[in-house]
Amino acid sequence: MVTLDLKQLSLKLLPITLFLFVLHSETFSLLGQGTPNESDVFKYKIELEKTGRTIINALRYGKFGVADFEWKKLQAEPYKSEAEYYYLAGSIHYSRLEWPEAKENLTKALAKEPNHEAASYLLGMIYAQEDNWMEAKDTWLETNQISPYNPFYHYNLGVAYYILGEYSKAIDSLSKSLEYKPNYLEAKTILAKTYADTGHYEEAKKEIASILEADPKNNFASNLMGRIVYVTEKDPKKALANLKDERILGWREKKVYARCYYEVRKWRNAEALFRTIAFSPFADDYDQSFYLNLLLNLGLEEKANEFFHFSQKKNKNDSTIAEAYRMLLSSREGKTLLYHYFKVRY
Repeated sequence: MVTLDLKQLSLKLLPITLFLFVLHSETFSLLGQGTPNESDVFKYKIELEKTGRTIINALRYGKFGVADFEWKKLQAEPYKSEAEYYYLAGSIHYSRLEWPEAKENLTKALAKEPNHEAASYLLGMIYAQEDNWMEAKDTWLETNQISPYNPFYHYNLGVAYYILGEYSKAIDSLSKSLEYKPNYLEAKTILAKTYADTGHYEEAKKEIASILEADPKNNFASNLMGRIVYVTEKDPKKALANLKDERILGWREKKVYARCYYEVRKWRNAEALFRTIAFSPFADDYDQSFYLNLLLNLGLEEKANEFFHFSQKKNKNDSTIAEAYRMLLSSREGKTLLYHYFKVRY
């Protein structure tokens, strides 16, 4: 029978005890640092995808409280290694109109995953909201390279081209959008505006007729049809019959409809519609003479004199300011025409 005294037994068990202690300490340390194993990583990805989908749907329908509540669930460290985390962060900031923070997070998402089409698209939206249509266009070009079959991406790119005056490229992008979504009335509307602005009135009429056939109450299309009717047929009454909502008229349409009102002797309507054009930096000699004539026909000689002195003092050679103002008007119009994937917290 072999016997060991307590001291000898302790000496024999010491290496094993130390090994177990070290192993336990390292395991505890790893858990304390939150280092997940392969199974945990998979679970984090599943949770990120599931919660992210809830956040995106909430932002789409304006349920901002739900989005914020779900976002709090994703603040553990392992989520922050994923591109999707930064895309979601950018989306939350976007909904709050926090453009710098949104851009920072979306840029991080694209750095981690360059083909993240949703991050690329949303980054372009921010540039458009900031009136930086050149950057928006360049960003959406990249978005369309990532996902070439999405009609909404082609549509927004077409709007950017339209605002920048690159009309042939706008026609290409909008036509591509309609190729993938033939009943896309918004794309038809911008396409018709592009045709009208480039003097292709028959093509514009064709697109507008298609819109009104599908949606007879489409005010954008009806307003545009009136503009084309006046330009092609010189019939102010027929043109005015198409005018449905003055509040959504672009500056080009305002010029046309003011002329229509003038020709049917509704001078007060013409003056109210044309006033902002007359005082704009890009009003030309014809615009100023037209507005003076309106004021005189209304018997407003004092206002006519004031406007005459205003027009005389205005620096007509400052084409840079005129172009910038025209661009801002077009930009404001463009923002209302864009396809918005998310609602924002006004």
